Formats: sequence, C-alpha cells, structure tokens
Amino acid sequence: MTYAEATTWLFKQLPMFQRQGAPAYKTNLSGTWQVLDVMGRPDLRLDHVIHVAGTNGKGSVCRAVANALQASGKRVGLFTSPHLVDFRERMLINGVMPDEQWVVDFIQRVRSDFESAGNVPSFFEWTFGMALVWFVEKGVDVVVLETGMGGRLDSTNVFPQPLLTVITNIGLDHQHFLGNDIRSIAREKAGIIKDGVPLVIGRMRPDAQSVLLETANRYGAEVHYAGVAGKTSEDGPHWPENRATAKKALEVLNEMPFGCGWEVPGLDFITKSGHDGRWQWLKSASSGARILLDCAHNLDGLNRTLGAIQNQDFDMLRIVYGAMNDKDIQGALSLMPRQGTYYFCQTQSPRAFPADELFNCAGKNGLQGVAFPTVEKAVIAASSEAESNDLVLVLGSVFIVGEAITWDRGRE
Repeated sequence: MTYAEATTWLFKQLPMFQRQGAPAYKTNLSGTWQVLDVMGRPDLRLDHVIHVAGTNGKGSVCRAVANALQASGKRVGLFTSPHLVDFRERMLINGVMPDEQWVVDFIQRVRSDFESAGNVPSFFEWTFGMALVWFVEKGVDVVVLETGMGGRLDSTNVFPQPLLTVITNIGLDHQHFLGNDIRSIAREKAGIIKDGVPLVIGRMRPDAQSVLLETANRYGAEVHYAGVAGKTSEDGPHWPENRATAKKALEVLNEMPFGCGWEVPGLDFITKSGHDGRWQWLKSASSGARILLDCAHNLDGLNRTLGAIQNQDFDMLRIVYGAMNDKDIQGALSLMPRQGTYYFCQTQSPRAFPADELFNCAGKNGLQGVAFPTVEKAVIAASSEAESNDLVLVLGSVFIVGEAITWDRGRE
C-alpha cells in the first residue's frame, strides 16, 4: 500500500463530517470506544491530558499551550481539527507530523480488524485513535486535545481525569447538533468538565458562563477565569483573548504538583506560531497586494474578523467568500461590508454552498461580485485584479482557506 492509497481509503471509506455533515456525526461514544479497543486502548497509557473546547479559539489556545509546553522542554502531543491541507496536521508531536510510512503501516495493521467486524468508524474517530497510538509510541509527556464539536459526545471526551479542562467561549454554531440557543450549546461544551479537575474559562456571554459555573459546581471543579485581553495585535483580533486564556491555563498548570520538571519556566513562550489559516498574511505575486486568510465561518468569528479589517489601511477591499451549506448564510451576508468587491466561490467539499446560489443571495443583500466554480479561480482573479494597496480577504470556512493555502504553495 502506498501513502496515496492509504489516504484514499481514509477519505473514501470513512464518513467524514467536514465533507458529509450529519451522516458522519455520532450521537454517542460507542464508536470511539470500539476504535480505542481495537487500537489497544492507547488512552489508558496517556496520563497527562489537557482538554480544550469552545466555539471559537480552541485551536489557537491548544497551539499556544502546546508551544509553551514544548518551549519548556516537554514532548507535546497535539490533536486538533479540522486540517487545512494534510490530514496529518491533526496530530503533531512538538510541531511535527507523523511520516507517511508510519501512516501506511498503521492503516495496514488495523484496517482489517474494523472490516472484519463490519463496523466503520468515522474519520474523526479513526484519526483520533491513530493520534493517541502515535503519541503513546513516541512517549509524549503531555497531550493537548481540541474537541471536534461540542464536548459531551465528542470523541475526545474519553479521559475521566485530565489535568485541566479549558472552555474558550461559546457562540452559535452547529445548532443542528448542539442546540438552537446559547445555554443548550453551553451544556454540550460543559460535558468536558470532570470531577475535581480545574476548569479555565475564557471571555464569554453571561448566559453561557452561568451554565459552565453550574456544571463546575456540581462536579467540584475549581474555576479559573482568563485575564483581561489586550488590544488587537498583528496576530489578529482573536489572538489577545486566546492568549489570555492560554496564559491562565499555563498559570493553573504551574500551580499543580506534577513533580520535578513540569513547570513552564516562563509565560512569554505563548505564541501563535504554527497556526496557519488564522489571520495569515500572503502577498500577490503580480501586484504585491496583501492577501489575508482567516477561517472565520460562524457569525461571531465573521463579525470579529470583519470588524478588525476596518483598522487595516487599503484602497479597495476584495473578498473571496464561500460557505458550507449548514451555516447561517443570510446572517453571514448581512455582516459583509457593502463597499467590497466579491469573488464568490465553493470548495470541493460536498457540503459546499453553491457559488451561483451564494452570488444570488448576496445580490439580494446589496453585495456586488462574480461567482467562481473553485476557490483557486476566485483567489487568482482577486489577486490579479488587485492593485498594490488593495486588500484581498479570503474567509468563510476552513475548506476555503485550506484550498487557498494549497494554491499559494503551488505557486512557490
């Protein structure tokens, strides 16, 4: 089996939420437990776990915490999702992905066990189990886990006593699965709170926070609040809050009696390094215009990113925008600036909202632009038409940004 054959099997045989949506969503953890059983229960051999949930910012907080722990000399396993270009981005040890041959060998070793049982795990369940096996094999000191969706029923929620749980913030997203109001979604996120395990919470709405506090009180979990965020930095509008949450998580870890060698010697190691697709800057090869990539896709994220754009200096704003078909399209379009020139597009995902329909909806909202069949064509058009002091903004989903990054790497 080649690496290409291995990844083809992964993507075609296993239900993947990012591509299929609801059919890949599991309403219980039975599939996850089966995956872990077949893979030899790697979860039982990982003693130090930090579990992070939240609507926005959880991936950035995970990376910031992992960066700081790595800088302090720890061997850190990091599991995040979704990926932008290569699925191995989901599982890193000190910033390094598993090599291709390891992936091939792993799939060959365990695939037949699932096929003979007649049960097909989801892509998320499989890659989560794969990550844990790799972390065990490489002897990591600590694992930082990002939930995929929600918390209570998320595949990552299999550790009864993590070192620490973190909930970054709570907003409206994935309502079909998590609930239609903030309190319902908060209850799902609160599912990662464990008996006696410290909880760090980021800045969030009072109605969401009250749910977390009720749950923490029920489980005897000491609550720690993230500090006041600074002003928007060059790393984007979300980073100050994410950094404040990561800093508080590390401060709590420093207070724990882990034993010799566990303290993080300095909190200055909290960096955004390695988190592509979040306020990531590129440059047009033809005009030198700036290109900004941001994975903002729900209303809270879009509102924050679009608000921060107003602080940028540019002559014309050119927006490459696409969305998934389960998002609040009308709500998103209502946030978009009317003075921008739009390049509507769709990703290769079956969940993509069609570009021509997006164009029609946008027109009814007073947004002017052109529809493109692919992200690449839209980005090429926007960057080639841009003047040197224009700003090209690419946003709407992780898939949109991932395909833009693939385009950028192809022109190097």
